[in-house]
Amino acid sequence: MPVTVIRASTVHGEGAARPREWMFIKRALERRPAVFLAPGGVGIDHTTAAVNTAALIERVAAVPGSRILNSADPDAPTALQITRAIAAHFTQFTWYDHVWEEILLDESQDSAADPSLGGHPGDARPPIILNTTASVDLGYVPVGTFAETIPDEINWLLFLDRVGFTPGAGDPFFGPLLDYTAEDRYLAARTD
Repeated sequence: MPVTVIRASTVHGEGAARPREWMFIKRALERRPAVFLAPGGVGIDHTTAAVNTAALIERVAAVPGSRILNSADPDAPTALQITRAIAAHFTQFTWYDHVWEEILLDESQDSAADPSLGGHPGDARPPIILNTTASVDLGYVPVGTFAETIPDEINWLLFLDRVGFTPGAGDPFFGPLLDYTAEDRYLAARTD
């Protein structure tokens, strides 16, 4: 029987097992004064919306064959673009009136400060970008870009937080990303 293997990159969407975007959503909910991004927010770890993978699976089912296909969003957003898409979604809420400062750290600032400062899930250097040409050539049409598909996950994570469930609780992946000690030290030194 023909079997298609689908390789997805960093998956996002409602129900994601490891919702990497929680790092930024939690900062927004806690009204953190800044979001820190190394190196300048240019890192790319290609995102994959679950709905885009579902659309690819639907296309593969219609055109059976033996192949390996990459599944990724049609854009490959940088970490800065990811944070801005999340921040833009928050502006829709009347209860949210906070704006964070973007602190884009370069290599020299990273080494002078705490090395964990500015770490984020999209910090892939060199960038990880999947080639989806074979999927598109098969007739696959993505549902949307990262910015177009991330709102469902954001709303799901906000719901979980509202009902008292902390996304990523107990996952050691989030520990260093949500430790604000180095950030607070950096901000305090800047105002001295």
